[in-house]
Amino acid sequence: MLKRLLPLLALAALALAPQSLPSLHELVITLNGRYNSIHTWEADFTQVYTAGLTTQTESGHLYLQKPGKMRWDYTEPVKKTFLVAGDTVWQYTAGDRVPTESQVKNLNDLRSPLRFLLGHLDLDKELDQLSFSGMQPWQPGDRVIEGIPKAPVEDAGWRKVWIEVSPAYEITRLVILSLDGSQNDIRFSNIRVNRGLPHHIFTPPHPPSLSRTPKS
Repeated sequence: MLKRLLPLLALAALALAPQSLPSLHELVITLNGRYNSIHTWEADFTQVYTAGLTTQTESGHLYLQKPGKMRWDYTEPVKKTFLVAGDTVWQYTAGDRVPTESQVKNLNDLRSPLRFLLGHLDLDKELDQLSFSGMQPWQPGDRVIEGIPKAPVEDAGWRKVWIEVSPAYEITRLVILSLDGSQNDIRFSNIRVNRGLPHHIFTPPHPPSLSRTPKS
């Protein structure tokens, strides 16, 4: 009887033993590979912007499609849309008669770590002083890495980024420290990957279409 139990006891002990966490290098390599295999990505988001003693919280839904397309549909507290498609950016807030249109030369002109998700992700090449952070994760079990831009901060447009990664290698949070000391804390939930997105999501916004959020 004991001989029969020993293999089962060994398996039980293995299952209960603490699992080793990936090293920083392993986490970064796996994260790069995962996001470079993604074609479409969407999630609900909550964005907390802090500047001095002022804090503003907004929420909505984000759509990404490679290469170079993203749409932020804000629903609270004010309905507005921020759309990037190719080299053009459109911004629209409820009540505007027409969206504001501007041009970007390339993804770098977005001046934000969010552009990493729109192209080829290679954190080792994008970030300097990459390390695990002491920042408290938003979700239990997540790990937070941090880094600074390799380019001069004046060219990058930001000083530091914290990236929260789930055990499934999902980016669940980005915290971006800007040149002026303000901070953008963006948290993602209900993440959906490679499920396809309707083409109309990335057409320029116009007032009648913004009364309802496009569905995937």
